[in-house]
Amino acid sequence: MKSLVKKSNSTENEMELYEQLIETDDFKNLLQKKKAFILPFTIFFLTFYFVLPVLAAFTGVLKGQAFLGMTRAWVYALLQFVVVWIGGIAYFKKSEKYDKLARDILTKYKKELSG
Repeated sequence: MKSLVKKSNSTENEMELYEQLIETDDFKNLLQKKKAFILPFTIFFLTFYFVLPVLAAFTGVLKGQAFLGMTRAWVYALLQFVVVWIGGIAYFKKSEKYDKLARDILTKYKKELSG
């Protein structure tokens, strides 16, 4: 029975330490940097993605020939794959920087976090 109580207190202490960590300026700065990258890219991607069905359904813009017998609709659709890959690679590269910042924050506050 004592181990359950001790475990509960340990969990509560960990939560308190986590709450203190997320209130630091370093952590808030990390979240702000991530949002500054993710939000604009997400808006761009969703706009780029949903423009295809809108243009296809309500306009004739995508019906014309582009090149090699392909219509503009096919070119646009294939570009969506390119955009996804470029976005994934860009985020992968950026995430390495975010991971380094997170490690630096944990290192900086390690003494406080270990209790």
